[in-house]
Formats: sequence, C-alpha cells, structure tokens
Amino acid sequence: MNINMIVNRAELTPSRAHPTDAGSDLKSANEVVVKAHSKTTINTGVKLEIPKSYYGLVNIRSGFGTKFGLRMANTVGIIDSDYRGEILVILQNDTDFDVTIEENERFAQLLILPDIYPKFVPVKKLTETKRGSGGFGHTGTK
Repeated sequence: MNINMIVNRAELTPSRAHPTDAGSDLKSANEVVVKAHSKTTINTGVKLEIPKSYYGLVNIRSGFGTKFGLRMANTVGIIDSDYRGEILVILQNDTDFDVTIEENERFAQLLILPDIYPKFVPVKKLTETKRGSGGFGHTGTK
C-alpha cells in the first residue's frame, strides 16, 4: 500500500527500523523539552493522505515510556482518513525531570490499520455468554 505524504524534510519520512516492524517511526521535527509534570505538542513535519477505509494509530515508542516516563496525553492518537493536517503528538511527562526530545529523534510510532464502519443496532436482549456482564477484575487472580 502506498500512502501519499508531504514531509517538511526527507529525514522526517516515517520509516521502519526492521522490515517486520508493525509501526513506522515518527520523528520530532524540532528539539522539544517536555517539562516535568506537563504536556507538550510535538510536531512531526508529516502530513498523510490515508486511504478511505483505513486510519492511522499513533503511540509513543516503548522506550520513551519506560526510560523517560513519557506517555501520550490522550493515551493513543487516531488519525481519520480525511485528515490532511500535520501529525501532532501530545506527550505527557509524569516525572520530576524535564525530558528533551532531539530534532529528528524517533519518539512515536504510526500504524495504518483497516477501519470497520459498524452499524449499531438496538435490540432488547444480547446473546448469553459464560462471562455475561462481569467487568473489571471479573476473572480474579490465582
């Protein structure tokens, strides 16, 4: 699948470190400091034309979460197929230390996934299952 894109600089082009990686790395378009206990918007310099029936899913690279205490402020980013603006990523710093993201540093991952457009149908009763309506912690621990 080809994804049309506009990129500020060639080095910001989303890419995979390994051919079998699920996500393509997104890089910071400029140096950004994410201050302790605050959130900051990171520019990627990338605009995409995601095909209809697909969407983009953005998440922070695992190393940034485990090494630096950063997470996406909205947990995960969704890019609709009709969005044509720059991909922006809002990071939250949960630590007591400022974290610097260098220009061109890989900090997030982008996945392009098929979208399913369900029609939600009201009914009076749902089918029975063994779990039923058991929610959080329903399966317990051993």
